[in-house]
Amino acid sequence: MRILYLTNGFPFPLTSGYLRHYFLIRELSRQHRVSLLSIVGQQFRQEYLEALRPYTERVLTFTSPRRAGALSKAARRARALIDWEPAVLQMRATAAELVQRERFDAVLFSGKQTFPALAATGGLPVVADLCDATSMRVRGRMAYAGLARLPWLALEYAQVRRVERALLGRAQHLLFATCRDREALLGGETRRATVVPNGVDLDYWRRSTGQRGAETIVFTGAMDYAPNTDAALYLADEVMPLVWRKVPDARLLIVGRDPPAPLKAAGSRPGVTVTGFVDDVRPYLERATVFAAPLRYGAGIQNKVLEAMAMEVPVVASPLAADGLRTEEGDRPPVTVAEGREALAEALVRQLEEGRAGAAVDHGARSFVERHFVWSESGEKLNRVFHAVVQPQKARV
Repeated sequence: MRILYLTNGFPFPLTSGYLRHYFLIRELSRQHRVSLLSIVGQQFRQEYLEALRPYTERVLTFTSPRRAGALSKAARRARALIDWEPAVLQMRATAAELVQRERFDAVLFSGKQTFPALAATGGLPVVADLCDATSMRVRGRMAYAGLARLPWLALEYAQVRRVERALLGRAQHLLFATCRDREALLGGETRRATVVPNGVDLDYWRRSTGQRGAETIVFTGAMDYAPNTDAALYLADEVMPLVWRKVPDARLLIVGRDPPAPLKAAGSRPGVTVTGFVDDVRPYLERATVFAAPLRYGAGIQNKVLEAMAMEVPVVASPLAADGLRTEEGDRPPVTVAEGREALAEALVRQLEEGRAGAAVDHGARSFVERHFVWSESGEKLNRVFHAVVQPQKARV
């Protein structure tokens, strides 16, 4: 098949929030020809294109000047959903030209802000990768946001819900990264929705030692992503003081790019390190006694938790973070689930004490990832979706 793939962000480097699309494109390319159209920011590097060339027929990018500026991310997203930006309109015009000039079998579409471009795909069958229930994440953030951000978040929520409903109506099939997010938007309907989870590169995320680190709690992720920022500050401000009462020498490592000013300030405290961008997260996970994932709101799948589990690090997670790893078969991840600062602190202290006593790495965590979160299996699921969507269309023609 020839597939037109539209995304709201470029799927490289793999530290970005769009790494899902890199791996899905790689899997699709084993059997199909993919043309990728992506919105990119002004910091986009041309060498990123080279990472996708082996897996694509063509790659076309459209630069958005709105990916940076004085407005908060929530404000920029809300504005983009109301006032379609030039980059999206350019994508729509290019997509219309391609569809008119060449034969495509289907469209894979991702991104609320790129929704206008979908109008250019005519009668082609559409597979919409909603990935996560964005409206659920925005609604959750409203519970913890300051008053100044609430109007923008309320506007973003209304616009996201509008686009989600439109996608539910336009797409022949829907993709989600987790069961939870599918249930949030569709309830019990599964007929035209498939859970295609993110995978883990198991060769890359493999530890080199058989011992856990000592008295070290690690949290990783892109720290300019609001759910991660909130979780990191919650961990540093509210959970760690309770941990230090029992384990005074405990260290917290917050590892990830673009930490905002309040998080940088937290890194100046004794016992807390905020690294900013690092070339390789794996050495930090090997130093960990336990991985903490105290997310209070969010959506989608927690790649950071999967990576820690693949590195055989025990995980203490909030119910929200753990539920994103629940499988369609009902299997739940082998992590310690704790809600609230007292329960989280108790669970972290328990792991620190076990680590001090020489507890082994968590083989069961890696085994769970190996069984349920492999990119090749997600690629097979996606391939079945395209055959199911395209064959009826061809039969009608």
